Amino acid sequence: MSAEQPLHAPVRLLIAERSENSAQELDSLLRDAGIATRTRVTDLVGAHDLLATADLMLCNSDLPQLEQLLPQLRLKAPHVPVILVHPPGVAISTTEALRMGAADVVASDDPEALVLVFRRELAHVCRSQHMRDLRRALRETEQRCQLLLQSSKAAIAYVHEGMHIQANAGYLTLFGFSDAEALLGLPLMDLLSKDSAEALKLETKRLRLDDQERVFDFTGTSSAGEPVTGTMTLALAEYDGEQCMQVTVRGVAAQASEPRADADRAAPLTSNGNADANGNGNGSGSGLQPDGVAAFLEDVHGLPDAGGDYRAILVAQIDAFGKLQEVLGLRGAETVAAQLYEVLRGNLENHPCNRLSAHQFAFAVAASGRRQLLERIDALRKLAASPMTEFMGKTVRTTLSIGGAELDDALSGSSAVESALDSAFGAAQRAEAAGGNRLEILTKEAARDDVDSESGAILAQINDAIDNKRFLLLFQPIISLRGEAEEHYEVFLRMLDADDQHIAPKEFLSTAVRYGVAAKIDRWVILQSIKMLAGHRGKGHNTRLTITLTANSIGDPEFLQWLSVAIKAARLPSDAVIFQVTEDDAASQVRQTREFFAGLKAMHCRASLSRFGLVSDPMELLRHMPVDFVKLDGSHVHQLAEEPKRRQAITQTIRDLQALGKLTVIPMVESAGALSALWQAGANYIQGHYLQEPTVEMDFDFNHDD
Repeated sequence: MSAEQPLHAPVRLLIAERSENSAQELDSLLRDAGIATRTRVTDLVGAHDLLATADLMLCNSDLPQLEQLLPQLRLKAPHVPVILVHPPGVAISTTEALRMGAADVVASDDPEALVLVFRRELAHVCRSQHMRDLRRALRETEQRCQLLLQSSKAAIAYVHEGMHIQANAGYLTLFGFSDAEALLGLPLMDLLSKDSAEALKLETKRLRLDDQERVFDFTGTSSAGEPVTGTMTLALAEYDGEQCMQVTVRGVAAQASEPRADADRAAPLTSNGNADANGNGNGSGSGLQPDGVAAFLEDVHGLPDAGGDYRAILVAQIDAFGKLQEVLGLRGAETVAAQLYEVLRGNLENHPCNRLSAHQFAFAVAASGRRQLLERIDALRKLAASPMTEFMGKTVRTTLSIGGAELDDALSGSSAVESALDSAFGAAQRAEAAGGNRLEILTKEAARDDVDSESGAILAQINDAIDNKRFLLLFQPIISLRGEAEEHYEVFLRMLDADDQHIAPKEFLSTAVRYGVAAKIDRWVILQSIKMLAGHRGKGHNTRLTITLTANSIGDPEFLQWLSVAIKAARLPSDAVIFQVTEDDAASQVRQTREFFAGLKAMHCRASLSRFGLVSDPMELLRHMPVDFVKLDGSHVHQLAEEPKRRQAITQTIRDLQALGKLTVIPMVESAGALSALWQAGANYIQGHYLQEPTVEMDFDFNHDD
């Protein structure tokens, strides 16, 4: 019998009875009820070898050793229902029968009940077989889909809640990733330009509303920093049981693209809007490829010595460039950008001018005074800002926002110019945010303050570390003093300077938080940590990590959703990662931190409060925080070493925390004496250089006995 056969098809029936006659009576009863059978008669011992080939089994409940043998039969073939038939005078309850593994128990003198129970179990068998067939067909289909996905020439990825969960070889190659692991958990928006990211948000909303495939042009960047352009198609899909979005990309990395056949659209224009005979703009080569920051810094090297008392580094950007791309298309917008670039270059004489991106340009000017400098820059803005014109059959008007920073005579060298360029870029961003088509030029004094600012220099280092992957993760073991053998590490972040020397978080993290870039660092730390953790656990280690988050992430309403997807994509159990917030951050954002911890709890993730004991009433704050771990501030341990009388106070703090159901972690244990004192105080966990300094590998031996 199979799932596709009707119920009257022959049922492979196994009957365990004392006699052939009794078995024939049961078989005749079923045949008279219209159930065709192919019957074999056996005893309980013989049933062990025959049950796996049967569809159903009837068994006399009065057979010897039933209580011992029936559970063994169920283990042998759990998919075959066993119906117990008890003869008159034999008492067996339904509860007792079910406990032994029977599907049901029926009296032999109630033939109608026996037929009804038999039909019910037969229907269950048919449905189970049908489900097995469906699962097998689904596996085969999924395997074929995987083969098609990997062999497809199209670049295809699957995205869940904005993050990549799978991609084929074409997609990895297009965006410059070596393998799918490197892409796992990375947000799709991180691969796109700002304008294309906005377009992605809009098209994703439309896709969810009408379930219709969405197509749009995009620009992006590969992992190597190279531009990628093309067409992106979005469609709803399901991958590995998750509702997600299929992303099909028909694109090309810009450095590998072929010359355009329609040169009248793709070639850069001169200041009059005309290409030369070779399809090239006036003196700029192709003109469409950004020159980059390095090229500009090289070109501007002699500017501090140029004529004029006032010199400035400037960044101009086309206002609302994303909307311009929507109106004209990618290539049309590039043509307009190239035209504006040529206008700037043509009116800057011998001063350097370079393209930083598709719609941003860096240039330098010099003048005899500040007023003359501003007049010249504003004249450039007005010259580049075109009136309403017809382009490719569409009416467009482009404007520029220009930000700049004057160079101070006291500041010299490439570092000063680079800092001025960073300041100019920020000023251009602010000018566009304020409405566009305007100037924002920092004075010499403001430029000097900005260059000399410690936070400005640190922010530049942070941005460089983000762009060039100059972050490093270290792991320090957290040891249980209560006999637990599980592996536990805390993750520490270091930034590398130009000489590959470590920079501790205290030297850069507060600046990152103040400028709102710490959340991006947090996400990098989480993605890299869980990727390393998944690999480590895959080697047989039952390891967990504690990761500290910044205030930027705590206050981000989208962070928890992103975190849930990241953990799910890494296929880690929720309790494998503990997320930690400092007491100071929690005290400054009580409501947000409480909601964040509650969100973690809903995800079955555990939470920790660190640097505990510094605010005026730490226990009161803790009552608002649903955390599992509390990590004391390291100053308590230093006080313990310097003042042995402090032991009683620390012991009381540990007991108070444990009375609230919190596990205590004591950091900065630097000596055997401190370890002994903390063990006597009842601490749950310790960490510090006495045990092991933070290292790049999770290689501590948690089983060693000191």
